[in-house]
Amino acid sequence: MDFIIGGLSATCAGVFTNPFDVIKTRQQLQGELQKISTSTKLPYTGLWQSMKSIVRSDGITGLQKGLGPALAFQFAMNSTRLGIFETVDNSLHWTKFHKDSPRSPVLCIFWGAVSGAVSSLISSPLYLIKTQIQSQTTGQYAVGYQHNHKGTVDGLWKIFNLYGFRGLWKGSAAMIPRTAAGSAAQLSTFTKSKDFLCQYEIFRSSVFLTAVSASIISGFFVSIVMTPFDVVATRIFNQGIDKNGKGILYRGITDCFVKTLKIEGVRGLYKGFISNFCRVAPHTVLNLTFWEQLKKVRDVHFSKTDA
Repeated sequence: MDFIIGGLSATCAGVFTNPFDVIKTRQQLQGELQKISTSTKLPYTGLWQSMKSIVRSDGITGLQKGLGPALAFQFAMNSTRLGIFETVDNSLHWTKFHKDSPRSPVLCIFWGAVSGAVSSLISSPLYLIKTQIQSQTTGQYAVGYQHNHKGTVDGLWKIFNLYGFRGLWKGSAAMIPRTAAGSAAQLSTFTKSKDFLCQYEIFRSSVFLTAVSASIISGFFVSIVMTPFDVVATRIFNQGIDKNGKGILYRGITDCFVKTLKIEGVRGLYKGFISNFCRVAPHTVLNLTFWEQLKKVRDVHFSKTDA
């Protein structure tokens, strides 16, 4: 049940935050491995300008591009990630050094990273196709490598036919540090924020207010920690593949980090930071709030059943 609740909460959140994910993806691919001057006109320079560019090139529905694989990815990743962490935290009490002691920040970070790493491996093919579809557009608005998938099934089938099952997990190594870093920051800060806020009566009396407040704090830290890893993951997943099955731009995570830093500087690793925060913060709020509310419904249901 914990695994299903985790997946459903993330899927509900994904419907609202996918437009920011599309913007973030295109901003991270814009000017890839290029030195851009201040006079260069770019289609994706801010949230509002990026939205207008997407609507001009793909119509209003372009803001929800890749929604199908994005929601499938959210369910697969978060059902695993939140389910593992919930089990470790509440059933096994492994986020505490002693059963009756407060949660340990170190153990929360550790188990947040572990649950994130496991979930990233499981959901990697869906993130791959999500990224490639979100980046697809035409003309002056095209950024990064254009894979021209007709849809989710077409894209997955095309990759499988060309490269087999290994092709579906191509670049999955980039997902591990991205999700581990984000998960460790999110779950540890969310959990500790709840503990801190619950010292005050106003938060103790409202599960919803506590969840929203803790989620806002958590989302801030997640966006700072995860953005460089997110840029690298986006670029590795979206790069073209040569006839030997090798990436045409990057050999791996380290190579992508080094090339981006060398050519684009630190700002290159934080491309799309604002749009990423606008995605991560509301997604964290919605995801973890839905998570808390669904757990509350579950507890009420089972208490009635037991009665």
